[in-house]
Amino acid sequence: MKLRPSRLILALLLAAGAATAQADALTDQAKRLLDAKEPAKAYALLQPQEAQRAGDPDFDYLLGLAALDSGNAERAVFAFERVLAMRPNFSQARAEMARAHAALGDRGAARAELETVRKTATDMPSEARAAIDRFLDALSRPPTAFSAFIEGVFGVDSNINSATGSGSLAIPTIGVVQLNAGAIKLGDTFTGVNVGASVLHPIDERWALTGGVRAGMRVNSGGTVNTGFDTSSLDVDGGVRWSDDKDTFSAGIQAQSFVLDENRYRDSAGLIGQWQRNLSDTQQISAFVQWSDLNYVTQPVRDAERTIGGVAYAQAFNVPLAPVMFLSAYTGVEKERNQGVPHLGHDPFGVRAGVQFTLMPDELFLNLFASHESRRYGGNEPLFGFARRDRQTDLRASLTWKFSPGWSLTPAVSFTDNRSNVNLFKYDRTVGSISLRKDF
Repeated sequence: MKLRPSRLILALLLAAGAATAQADALTDQAKRLLDAKEPAKAYALLQPQEAQRAGDPDFDYLLGLAALDSGNAERAVFAFERVLAMRPNFSQARAEMARAHAALGDRGAARAELETVRKTATDMPSEARAAIDRFLDALSRPPTAFSAFIEGVFGVDSNINSATGSGSLAIPTIGVVQLNAGAIKLGDTFTGVNVGASVLHPIDERWALTGGVRAGMRVNSGGTVNTGFDTSSLDVDGGVRWSDDKDTFSAGIQAQSFVLDENRYRDSAGLIGQWQRNLSDTQQISAFVQWSDLNYVTQPVRDAERTIGGVAYAQAFNVPLAPVMFLSAYTGVEKERNQGVPHLGHDPFGVRAGVQFTLMPDELFLNLFASHESRRYGGNEPLFGFARRDRQTDLRASLTWKFSPGWSLTPAVSFTDNRSNVNLFKYDRTVGSISLRKDF
């Protein structure tokens, strides 16, 4: 949040009869430019004379205004410092100094200057005092935080369709059947692009609004069959957060649209709630619950409601490589919405673990991740006559190199092994990738 208080404050202070600058030809022209909202021209006019006229409070005050309003807050601070050294009770200069400090992100210094104005300007009109109070209130709140990123990815995937590696399948009620090309494991190279943005807007010292959006696409390099598994997605979320020194509670809404082969495949929307507690400077626990409504656009028989709850623990260690470790466990239910298809619903249970090592401070990081999930399905598979049971293991390792401010390069490799008592759903998958990311 940019804080721009003081042209109003300045006008009100001037109305109170504060001292005005003694005009000469140069400063008079600069004042006309400032009144015409052309601060850049005023700064260009005054700055060449700074070496000769620095120390003249009338000149320095206009120079500071021109610098500040043309985006040069640091030069404005120097000019206002010279003014206040000569005229410490020059209230409007001190108010403008507060604005310059706020523009530079020094909210404490801005607050101190405004508090001084409030105490020393005894003849300040009530409107000016109210304006300063509003600005002080704004300064007491953390600034709105905005972040964004763009990322490009190139990789190799051994199983772009997460399919079995067998070309044939024995079905008890039918016999041996041959699978079509799209149902058999396909490998390919791929490229992808991801973009996203998030915002955190404090309401007061405890409450804040949150929001985010993320979009991504991945395109396979192979022929017609492989491009049928190109994907893209759009995610949006918004919510509210409450926090104090130890605890953070957040609640929000989430929505996603997932596209397969340029056709909407699945839409989802839901709610999420989370609690975090800092046990110490290095330890944190959390709990979460999430509910989602899943809609399969072209296969509505698969529509379901999914509810997940879990707990997590994270700890940083003050040892070489500064490892940060996390553990989590979750369980839930995915309940089919349609009658007669209990085999599509399931109860998941999973555990996750990860650790980050700092190989070079603020520059090079090694990340290791592992997870395991079991899924018990609710009814017999129609073609096989028994209920499906899956156990999926995922492993991932990545190395992130932050080679320049805001830039990072990340090579990664991941492995998935899905074991199932139904051969159709058995598969393994290995993905190697390298991504280049810019954070803003």
